[in-house]
Amino acid sequence: MAHTGLPAHLFKSLHLPNPENYNVYLVGSRLWGTNTTTSDWDLLIVGNVPSNQLTSLHKAQYDITLLDRQEFIARVKEGSIIEVICALMRKEDMLQYAFDIGNLLVDSGAIKTWLEARQIKDFEKAEKFWLKGNLQPAWKILRHILHATALYNHLVIALQKERAFLTIDNVQTIVRSATFLCDKTWMQLDWSNVHAAVIDALTLL
Repeated sequence: MAHTGLPAHLFKSLHLPNPENYNVYLVGSRLWGTNTTTSDWDLLIVGNVPSNQLTSLHKAQYDITLLDRQEFIARVKEGSIIEVICALMRKEDMLQYAFDIGNLLVDSGAIKTWLEARQIKDFEKAEKFWLKGNLQPAWKILRHILHATALYNHLVIALQKERAFLTIDNVQTIVRSATFLCDKTWMQLDWSNVHAAVIDALTLL
């Protein structure tokens, strides 16, 4: 298991009863292996969550997304890369395992469609940050674009198997080449050159 000892007060502060009934997945920088010692813990919590509680929120050093099972499954079928990764994660690599989500059909074509649409939005968001001089958050978005593409390239092959599984070590190995390609020296460039550099990097994955 990647991390034990989720604080007892965490579920209480989220007003979620019976905390043992939720699947808890590690996402974000600690999943990618790009975290620092001060990085937050990004968590995806899935279970029977009342519809009025479906939200993203920050609690102390935890950034949390709450989803009910139906919404989680819907996002997997839509090809959302984070939910797909979580759906394929071995229970031993989950922060907390409560129930089997089932043998979901994950379509690499759906992932490709989702990825292409997300890339457009991410590039637009990164450009806005870049032009305002907020280079660090923009650079992180660009790194996420590369990570997502590296994961997609892996999944296209892995999903041809009868049942694909992932571990945290697998994920970190898959995205490592993308992490190396995301060059800190990009911060010295103007946006048009940065955009071109990312496009070039995508062709190398």
